[in-house]
Amino acid sequence: MPATIASIPYSQKHQLNPNPTAHIETSSLEYLHVAFLLYEYRTTYSKKEYRTLLDTYGWDKGSCEEKRALKIAENFQEFLTCPQHLAPIPVTILLRLCSLQYKSIISQLQDYPIGGLTCELVLELIEERKALLKVQKQEQQKQISIWRRTPKGDRYCQFPPQWEEDHQTGVLTQELIDGYGLLPQQILREAIADYHARIKSQEKEQPQEETAESEVVVVESGMLPQEEISPTEREKVIEVNSTLKQNEQTSTSNATERQPVGEEVSMLVEKLKSATSYYQIRSAIYRHLAVKDEVWKQLSSEEQLRIERLLPQEVSALKTARESGLIIDYYELKTGWFQVFTVGENKPVSVSKSNVITWVQEQQKLNCVTT
Repeated sequence: MPATIASIPYSQKHQLNPNPTAHIETSSLEYLHVAFLLYEYRTTYSKKEYRTLLDTYGWDKGSCEEKRALKIAENFQEFLTCPQHLAPIPVTILLRLCSLQYKSIISQLQDYPIGGLTCELVLELIEERKALLKVQKQEQQKQISIWRRTPKGDRYCQFPPQWEEDHQTGVLTQELIDGYGLLPQQILREAIADYHARIKSQEKEQPQEETAESEVVVVESGMLPQEEISPTEREKVIEVNSTLKQNEQTSTSNATERQPVGEEVSMLVEKLKSATSYYQIRSAIYRHLAVKDEVWKQLSSEEQLRIERLLPQEVSALKTARESGLIIDYYELKTGWFQVFTVGENKPVSVSKSNVITWVQEQQKLNCVTT
């Protein structure tokens, strides 16, 4: 029976490679060529010449597509001589790496040989970065509190001073006070209520995953309370704060329930056993921070030794320092920097990668501890 059009495979009909991945790599590479060409034109020619050139090619200057391409070219300048290195990464992921929270990953990609990058690996680095941002958010929330109490025990909120080069907050607030007779407390209350409503609205509109990886924005005000708010208003503030805290605890609890501990332990064990580089190890651990100690105990001595051999010298030094009691714990904050928790200190110490060995040696001398 002769084959009909409907029965002919798509790849045969269009004479294509049946492997979808090959087309993604070709598409990404071609888009990178577009991006770097546009960037070269924009930085080489005058504005008028650049516009004329784009008109010649039928490209609309100022379009969203032009901005997307230039954004990729500006952030991936290190790969200008070897765009094929980024070919396995879809354009959508490249754009994601251009965002403020994931931009630090770009420099890590240079550590892999050409042909060594995969989309899965980059997504793991993104998950790792997301976990780091979450840790930072939690540490930041522990350190920031606007609540104070009067000698009688009544609670009120007080905001830190607002230091700005352009004094925008103070200038606009003073205009509202002078022009409309508003009190600073009233302005602050309304502004925060509006901002809170806007943030909540955005969270509902965004996908759940994107909301989770958004960075925390801390809003400070230079206005200190000059008058006591009424008991009714104070009770409302306390009620709102309690509700937000309860929602956060519920969200955390639900996230924990979604993945059983035993399943998470098994996943991390498998990832560490198959890891062949430090970046894979670090990515796996930061995605399962809560069970890393339990997982380490389940690994055989041979696996532990193999993993330790993959660790950089700086990480090995910090690991040894933690095991000896010289430090409490550590984690890599971003490329080239570590946050180290020490005994007797509430805040972590920031140590650059190049200074880790020297810093550990100094701590040994100060604490008389032999690691």
